[in-house]
Formats: sequence, structure tokens, C-alpha cells
Amino acid sequence: MASVLSSFFQRDPKSQFPYDIPTEQQHFFDRVSIGNSFKKAEPGELATIFWDNRSSTLKQQAQKLKTMRHPNIITYLDSIELEGTFYLVTEKCKPLEVYLKEAGLTENQKEFVVSWGMFQLLNGLKFLHEAKLSHENIRKGVFVTAGGDWKIGGLHLVTGFSSPLTDLNQLAIVLWEVFNGFNESISRPQAPAKIPQRIHELYKKIGAQAAARLTASDIIRENRLTGGYLKNKFVDTLLFLEEFELKESSEKQSFFMHLRENIDIFPEDVAKYKILPKLILTYEYGDAGPNILIPLFKLGRLLDEAEYQRTIVPCLCKLFGSPDRTTRVKLLERIDEFAPHLTQQVVNEKIFTNLTSGFLDTNPAVRESTVKAMVSLAEKLNYNNLNIELMKYLARLQGGDEHGGIRTNTTICLGKIGHLLAPAKRQGILISAFTRALKDPFAPSRMASVLALSATQQFYPIVEIANRIVPSLIPLTCDPEKQVRDQAFKAIRGFLEKLEKASENPACIPELEAGVKAGASSILDHEKVPQWASWALKSLSGKFYKGTPPPEVKPSGAPGAPGAAGATSSRPVTPNSLPEKNKPMTTNKPASKPASNDGWGDLSDGGDMFAVKDSNDAIVDDWSDVNSKSNDADDWGVGWDTPVS
Repeated sequence: MASVLSSFFQRDPKSQFPYDIPTEQQHFFDRVSIGNSFKKAEPGELATIFWDNRSSTLKQQAQKLKTMRHPNIITYLDSIELEGTFYLVTEKCKPLEVYLKEAGLTENQKEFVVSWGMFQLLNGLKFLHEAKLSHENIRKGVFVTAGGDWKIGGLHLVTGFSSPLTDLNQLAIVLWEVFNGFNESISRPQAPAKIPQRIHELYKKIGAQAAARLTASDIIRENRLTGGYLKNKFVDTLLFLEEFELKESSEKQSFFMHLRENIDIFPEDVAKYKILPKLILTYEYGDAGPNILIPLFKLGRLLDEAEYQRTIVPCLCKLFGSPDRTTRVKLLERIDEFAPHLTQQVVNEKIFTNLTSGFLDTNPAVRESTVKAMVSLAEKLNYNNLNIELMKYLARLQGGDEHGGIRTNTTICLGKIGHLLAPAKRQGILISAFTRALKDPFAPSRMASVLALSATQQFYPIVEIANRIVPSLIPLTCDPEKQVRDQAFKAIRGFLEKLEKASENPACIPELEAGVKAGASSILDHEKVPQWASWALKSLSGKFYKGTPPPEVKPSGAPGAPGAAGATSSRPVTPNSLPEKNKPMTTNKPASKPASNDGWGDLSDGGDMFAVKDSNDAIVDDWSDVNSKSNDADDWGVGWDTPVS
């Protein structure tokens, strides 16, 4: 028993101390060594450690920091004395002099940063003075945190309060040194020299003997008035974030509009470690809504990959689960900015299920944004989510959505991600999907299917080209739209060329069919794309269809009625609206419904739900600009937007 007790009391206190004790100092300031530390149990929780063997100074600081909790006073974390050396652990910070040397601030940024720092120091002195304490060493007691906050430390000389004069005069010296350089020989405020003109009045007030009659509270109030040094967009933004929960909804919306315009005025440390955490916090516990997205993504660019995964990705996962449609649409529209940072595990386990609800949303804008977003995420989906689940949703939209633009973009999406599909399923899915879209009553959808078939030509066996693809393209040679007819002829000639080559030299068939069973490899980088297919590949890879934004689907709206779900443009194309050479043919008008027994719909349990609703779809005018501008058959991209990439 005695030996057990003896071993207990002989435990090394250093091993029990929760913070790492550094072996070397980062800085030596005011006769105290300063180094970086972290919590052993949580290495991501960084801290700063002060130590010296004149333990009385740091001990006094530790004792006073323990009793002072204020946003503008350095936060005490822990302390220990080992072998005559006292260690004080605080939140991560560095002396002001060191911070300014390392920050690399522009002149404009520096003036903003100093205004925020002076506001915080005055606020800290206000707290001390109201507590009847005087710092007496503020010149050596200014530290800057990782988030750019200026805080008061060095409390070993704190005494009872009698006058604000010493503290304010020393604060004036701090202001002078910030702009003129740190100088140990200066003991009182000097002529302003390089201090900017707009700060002179504040500097003279706190540097004069008359400062004994001032209070920190009065100085803050006076300089926060319009035109005062502490009244600017930098200080206002940071104060608003600290009081975010107390603001009205209209104020928050206005704030975020201005934040995305002014985000560049903030130094990187303030943006990363002050504003960004506040934004995430306001989203999780406030009602920031979709307004947070633009500044969030802008600030996310400053993070390295580890920081992005730790800070932004969890927030993105929550955003994908948001029931707010505006948030979902804006998130999906900017998916190209963050998709590279999403791991396969995150996409499949935390995002995909929430994302797929967008395919079934009653709002067409949500459905369309969801389709486009899949181009950026498809390569990270697992086998089941990509080849089975996603295909069910795309089949539903391509065959049954009321909006021609959404059906068109579904076909384009499938053409862009087709190379990622499993070879065993790819051929059946692509041929069924694209040949069905050839019968779509919406002209751009038929155009997209022609392009998609041509761009993915290497995935089809010779037999399938002869029996299914070419026969499906033939009716489009009599399509009502000249643009569709032109592209159909070009595609047919290309496929016939491939068939003729196989007929003339059967030995080359294996080479022609080399891509049929090939694994996922981008069709966009395929070196052996024949010249006849390159035009389609270029067109498909570069564009998404962009027509008039469809209105929200009304359950009671009659398809085809004015303003109903089936209308995607305000004007139908009539024969008189087209140039003579582009007038539609009147024979063999495409069926109003695509066939539903082509095998593509078998991927889901819907049956008839995949049939395009008969909405008396008139040919819409989204292509009239193309027809009126050029006779170039390749210039089909007008009215299509830039893809998610």
C-alpha cells in the first residue's frame, strides 16, 4: 500500500499537464519567452505559452487573468511551475510588434486593422477602469489573437485606479509606434509624424495631459459617431457579427449584401479565423439563410485543404439538408467551387440522399439545378448511387418532366457523365435514353440527344449503331426544325462512315469497338475521337441549355395552357417567324410522346410516369436567334449557359 501511495505522489507533473510544453521559444518579448502550444488531447486546439524563471511576474499575471473574463482581455487557459520555471498558457496570440511585422498589411488594411484594434483596447480599458483597476503597462501589454483581435495582457503591474492618464498616454504611444516603428527609448507621446491625418484628433486627445479628464467610454462614443475614426465598414462589420443574434431579419439581409462586396478589405487572418467562424455560427444558430453562401465560399478559398475539410465541409453537409429551396438552388449553382473538396465518402454518405430530393421537387428551378450539379459530383458517386439510383432519377426527368428545358439538360447531363457509367450498364442506358430523347416534342431536347449520341459514339457496338442508332436518327431528317435536321444529317453521315469502315475492313472492328467495354475515362480527353464526332463532343462538353426560367409547377395547371408547367417560353415559333431557308417541314412531325417501352424506363418502378405528358407542346422560340443569325450548322450554342465544371 505504501509503495502505491509513493508512486502516486511521485508522478511527473509535466506528464499530467494537459498542454504541450515547447522545447524552444518563438519570440522573446518583455523578458519573457513565448512559444506555440496545443492541448495534448486535442492537437487542433492551438494555444500560446509564456514562461520565464523569474516566476513572480508570470504568477501575478496568471492570478489576475484567472479572475478577469472579458472579450478584450487575453483568455487564461492553464498554468504550471516546473523546476523553478513558471508556464502560463493562454489563447493563441502574439505581441503586437511581432504581429505587425509578420502580417504584411497594405496601408489601407493597416488603417482599418488599427481602428478595430484601438476600439478593442479602449473597450478593454473601459472594463478595467470601471472595475477600479489601472493597467499601467498597456504599451507592453497588447497582444493579437489568431483572428486579428487586439487584447490586453501583461497584467502584472495592475494597480488600483486613480486616473486614466497613464493608460491613455501609453495607448497614444502604442498608436504612434504602430505607424512610426517601435522604439524603446520613447517614454511619452511624440509629434504625429506618419500617423494618418484622420487619426490625429484621437491621438492628440489620448496623448495629452488633459486625458486625465477623459474616460475610455467617452472616447469610444465620440469616435463611433459618423466621421469618427472608429466608425467604418471594418469595425461595423465585426461588431455586427458579434451582435448578429440581436439583429432584425431585414438588417441581416442588408449586412450580407454589403459583406460580399467588402470582404476583400479584411486581412487573411481576420477573414479566416474571425469572420468565417462567425458566419458558420450564425448559420447554425441563426437565420442567415442563403445569404451566407457567397461570403462563405469566398472565404473558403483562403483555407488549406485540412482547414476546408474541418471548417467548411460540415457546414456544406448541413446546407444540403436545408428545407429552404433558395438555399438549395444557390448552393447547387456554385457547386463547382466546392465539389473538388468533397470526398467520395462525404458525397455518398452525407450529401447524395439529400441531393436526390431535388429531382422530385415541385419547383422546376430546384430540379434543374440538381441535374446540372450532378456533372460535378458524378465521378465521386459509388457504383450503386451512380449506375442505379441516379439513373432512376434522370430517367424520370428525361421522360416525364413538364419542362422541355429540364428534359434537355437531363440529356446533356447524361451525355457528360456517360463515360463514368459501368461498361456493363453504359451501352444500354445511353442508347435507350438518347434514342428516346430523339422523339421529344421539345426541339432543343432532340438537338441535345443527337449531339449526345455523336459525342459518345465510341461506347456503341457496330451492331447497335446499325440496328438502333441510325434508324432512330433517320426520322429527324424530316424534323420541323432546320437546325435539328442539319445535325441529324451530320450524325448519320458520321455513323454510316463508321459502319462503312467496319464493312470494308472487318479486322478493324475490335479497334472501332475498343471503347465499348473500357472503364471510366473522360470522353473529353479521348485522343481517338473521329473528326466527324468532334463537333458534337465540343458542343456537348461546353454548354447547358438555358431557356426562359420555368415557373413553379402548379398541381392544378393544365399542361400546355398559357403559363402552365409545360410552357418554357413565351412565344411559339411559327413558320412566318423563321427565315425562308429555316422554315420547318410539315411532314412527319415528331410524336408528342416518346416511346416508353425502350428499356430506359425499366430502371425505375414508375411505368407510365416516364412518358412525356401530352401538352400540345408548341415549338418554342429559344432557337429563333440561332436561325436568324447564322446558317452555320455548328453554331447551335446560342441560348445555352456555361456548364458546371
